[in-house]
Parts: sequence; structure tokens; C-alpha cells
Amino acid sequence: MTEEDHLLLNDLKRNTQQLFEKYNKLEQKNKELSGQVENLKQEIELMEHERIDLGRSYEQLKVANRMLSESDENGEAKQKIDTLIREIDKCIALLNK
Repeated sequence: MTEEDHLLLNDLKRNTQQLFEKYNKLEQKNKELSGQVENLKQEIELMEHERIDLGRSYEQLKVANRMLSESDENGEAKQKIDTLIREIDKCIALLNK
């Protein structure tokens, strides 16, 4: 082998080694990102369940609010329900973002 062949072979070995190192780093990063994706999917699922529960609570509070507004006997309870409805509205808005 000539000196030029040795140089080319060494360059090829070095480039191949660098390529494997980059591949391994990218493979590790891919695993990390896949794990993050799974965690985020679980978080989304939990938030979706929470949003559904809040929606049910919201509907129940609206019914209770209608009943109170019809009877209008207990103003303090009505105010409390109105406050709860506003809080639930804010929570639903945050979950929908």
C-alpha cells in the first residue's frame, strides 16, 4: 500500500468512527425524546380526564345555579356557586389551551 492509500484508509476509519459516534448520540437522543413523548401522552390523558370531570362539575353547578336563581332564597349560596362556576370556567380554559 502506498502512503496515499494509508492516508485515505485512516481518513475513512476516522470518518467512520465519527459517524458511529454521531449515530449513537442520535440514537440516545431519540430514546430520550421517545420517553418524553410517552410522558406527555400520559399527561395529556390525565388532563383530558380532569377536563371531563370539570365539565361534569360545571354542568352540575349550572343546574344548581338555575335552581337557586329560580327560588332566590339563598343569595349567599348563589354567590358561592357563581364563584365556583367562574373558577371552573378558568380551569377549563387553561386545559383547552
